[in-house]
Amino acid sequence: MIALPSVFTSEISLDFPGQKPLEVKFSDFDMSADAGVLLLRQAEEAMQISQGLAKCLTDNREPGKIKHPLVELIRQRVYQIAAGYEDVNDSNRLRHDPIFKIVCERIPRLGEELLASQPTLSRLENRITKKEINSIRSFFIEQFIGTYEKPPEELVLDIDGWDAETHGEQQLSLFHGYYSQYMYFPVLINEAQSGYPLVLQLRAGNSHSGKGVTGLLRWLFWRLKKAWPGVRIILRGDAGFSLPEVINVCEKSEVYYALGFSSNAVLKRKIDYLLNQARLQYFRTQEKARLFDDVYYAAQTWEQPRRLIMKAEWLPQGPNPRFVVTNLSTTPQSVYDKFYVQRGASSEHRIKEFKLGIKADRLSCEKFLANQFRLFLSQAAYILLLKIRQSAEGTNLAKAQVSRLRETIIKVVAKVSVSVRRVLVELAAYCPFAREINIITQRLRTSPAWNCS
Repeated sequence: MIALPSVFTSEISLDFPGQKPLEVKFSDFDMSADAGVLLLRQAEEAMQISQGLAKCLTDNREPGKIKHPLVELIRQRVYQIAAGYEDVNDSNRLRHDPIFKIVCERIPRLGEELLASQPTLSRLENRITKKEINSIRSFFIEQFIGTYEKPPEELVLDIDGWDAETHGEQQLSLFHGYYSQYMYFPVLINEAQSGYPLVLQLRAGNSHSGKGVTGLLRWLFWRLKKAWPGVRIILRGDAGFSLPEVINVCEKSEVYYALGFSSNAVLKRKIDYLLNQARLQYFRTQEKARLFDDVYYAAQTWEQPRRLIMKAEWLPQGPNPRFVVTNLSTTPQSVYDKFYVQRGASSEHRIKEFKLGIKADRLSCEKFLANQFRLFLSQAAYILLLKIRQSAEGTNLAKAQVSRLRETIIKVVAKVSVSVRRVLVELAAYCPFAREINIITQRLRTSPAWNCS
């Protein structure tokens, strides 16, 4: 029997009335509250995430003293993050959990073959090298490319940064004036249609939104075009990424772009006539007015003029002008309404899932590289959850946030029994999402690694 911490008692005292006396206690049966982690393990059979990460690392431990192979350590950590246990300290309890033992290929007997403890996993995170970080970054791109059976005609890539507040002496944790806090400033590049996170890069806390991304973009464009020479790539981002160096990388790489652009005195003069028309339309109809046009504009830091989409909007609160710099050739309103603003769902929602769904901003290691590795572990957990969501197509969970997936099909209680012949996992017969679990399991066994079509 596992010894419970001193703050716990074996029984829970409740005093509300009932037809018979009620007793509630903690059981020493092999039970788990996270039976849905089995779905993560099944998803990995197609994705091979943990195996891929393990191959990127060098194991310098003495072979005769290794109790937990690298792939097991990574599986344990990735599955814990996906299940809502983002802190390494959680492993001290979960190392006894029978479901986590099963997915890490251990025999789930009570008190036997324990998984790794917090010190072991912390040593893994803090021994990561820059070379290994680069290998893992490349692995995620290669894994994405390998999921396509035939070359795609077009890829829309969204890029955005987000704040990860820090609370200690982490390397490169710096104060950011806009967010008014000490933080890291990670940047995410994801494929818009599937949501696959291609690049998740940690940056110093005082970084500008678009700084430090040109090298990543140049390498990413080169690798994707090397794999698919005829692919049409479009980069989409907010005004923080409309820097001259970012635009130049796109144009030299023959990549299309639609990037938000900040207003200035020149642009205010150029859009003034359009805003006046929108204002008159608003006062005539008493409804929101939106007008579009485009101009060729050359900033002082640009070598040549570029197309600028202008949106003149008049609301009850007043004017709301917006600008987008692009080399797309469709109509101004089409570029803005049918393409640019869609990044809200495909990029900003992804970041919300990373921050709120799997707590990817829990970057409490002292070393910068260790925190980058933590981001990669969160990236791996997110990919597995996306795979499960893809497999839920046609069910009530087809568009569920990752937190909703966890609440419904990961946090499922099960009893585990071990015999000579088998390991039996028993779920509750009244499980409210039994149908979804059955459908997802069947599809995970038969579906391809990823559906990007």
